[in-house]
Amino acid sequence: MALVTRCPNCTSVFKVTPQHLQVQEGNVRCGSCLQIFNSFSDLATLQEKADTDNSLELSIENKEAKRDAPNEALATEVSDATKAGGQDSYTFDAIKPPRVSRVWGLINLCILVTLIGQAIYLYRAELSNFSPSTRPYLEQYCEILNCKIPISQQTELLSIESSDMQKEATQQGVATLIVMIRNQATFPQLFPSLELTLTDTKDKALASRIFSPREYLEKDGHLSDVIGPNKEVSVTLKIDSSNLNAAGYRLFLLYP
Repeated sequence: MALVTRCPNCTSVFKVTPQHLQVQEGNVRCGSCLQIFNSFSDLATLQEKADTDNSLELSIENKEAKRDAPNEALATEVSDATKAGGQDSYTFDAIKPPRVSRVWGLINLCILVTLIGQAIYLYRAELSNFSPSTRPYLEQYCEILNCKIPISQQTELLSIESSDMQKEATQQGVATLIVMIRNQATFPQLFPSLELTLTDTKDKALASRIFSPREYLEKDGHLSDVIGPNKEVSVTLKIDSSNLNAAGYRLFLLYP
């Protein structure tokens, strides 16, 4: 006794085994048109008799009375096709779900973690500026990699709020320059260098010099080399211009 089913797409009849029915709850692929269907929809049994004419008789074993007539017709079609020899019976494999390798999953996870770590390393300064609360964690990260988080240096976010140069009454040719520097950024920045140019009465440059933060901070008594976010800092410089007879000046902020 054999089990047979019929493809609803091309009406081809095939033999099936109990193993086919147990895998994927009876879902199989047709060997003729490759259509996927449920083999339980038109399942019937085929009983073979050892007659002289080798004829086949179908017996339908189904508990539901409503399915008797369709199954009898299916059994008759199978018997006719077998006697005529016009169509062979095919067997086919049940559909098996693809298996994802755990090794490939671990490899992909390691690659993802590596890429994230590289991005954090390259943009650690930007992350610290964008979210100051992450700076302690980034510092711990840099301790592991033996790196540092660079302090921002963006001159476009620095401004000279005011500046004034006054000659010293007690010292001939010596003037005092007072500059108010403001950090407009929402994150701390390094003190910039000051480029001072002395000019004459026609605004022609007489002399120019760049003062580094170390030069003017040590003289001014600043303990930190960083300007806090949205902070103003006053800087004082002593200028000796006795040989130049300067009448004016120009002042710029820059990072080397």
